Amino acid sequence: MSLEQFLENISDPAIPLSNSDFIELSDLSPSELGVFARHWFLLSRERKRALLTTLVELAEDSTELDFCTIYKMCLKDEDEWLQEKAIDGLWEYEDRSVLPGLMQVLTSPRGAAVRAAAASALGKFSLLAQEGYLLARDAVNIHSTLMSILQDPDESLEVRRRCLEAVAPFNTPDIRDYVCWAYQSDDLDLKTSAIFAMGRTGDVSWLPTLVKELDNREPSIRYETANACGDLGEEDVVPYLMDLLEDEDYQVQIAALNALGKIGGSLAKRALTRCIEEGDASLEEAARVALENVEFLEDPMAFSAEV
Repeated sequence: MSLEQFLENISDPAIPLSNSDFIELSDLSPSELGVFARHWFLLSRERKRALLTTLVELAEDSTELDFCTIYKMCLKDEDEWLQEKAIDGLWEYEDRSVLPGLMQVLTSPRGAAVRAAAASALGKFSLLAQEGYLLARDAVNIHSTLMSILQDPDESLEVRRRCLEAVAPFNTPDIRDYVCWAYQSDDLDLKTSAIFAMGRTGDVSWLPTLVKELDNREPSIRYETANACGDLGEEDVVPYLMDLLEDEDYQVQIAALNALGKIGGSLAKRALTRCIEEGDASLEEAARVALENVEFLEDPMAFSAEV
């Protein structure tokens, strides 16, 4: 089916579309996107939502499909649901061309949910900026935009905490102060965000706090703490993570396995091997994936040779 025929068909909900038809929308050129947009803006809100949902699901199932040009276009839509779905579709997209759209959504008068999603998406680019993969001006814009929202006491707490998580990789003294502010809060979600941010700072001075929180009675705190320990990558915390392999909460156990896989080292490797051989069957696959990651950290060339 040609692109022209496909665009004619999407205008009529009565015409059935197969998944293979959507290939026509993959990796659109600028001129093709212009043609698509003219058809798109004539569709009903319900039709747009259904089509975008299909695109996101198809892209998740096949890495060969690229609908990012459409997702970026949808960031400008008036429908907040479409904007949030587009952000979901762009989750693994690392091209700087998406930055203006995400920052525009974040600083707009839209609802808290879609703005929080935009803030979270910017967190990936904070990491890229710190790793030197973005232009210096991009880093400045990301940092200043996130901090301006975080520092606004009248802003939605949901948006502020997502900004804290996203800006954490910059790890400035101001950011550390806000991590402390969030950590000391009585709000569970805000404290969870603080722990997430601790891991994203890359600052090992947070480890004593994190080790303490591995015993927190709240599963969500233990889960986020295990992830943060994995992000910091210090082997000193491995024995504490091993204790979480017996945690009463399944998601906490999975987080501990993933963290061990990120940290690596001989002790982590032995713990993961024992989990595969003697542990709960429901954890076996996650332990295998984590062990593969440890082995990759030890010898990346061995995996290259297998490919």
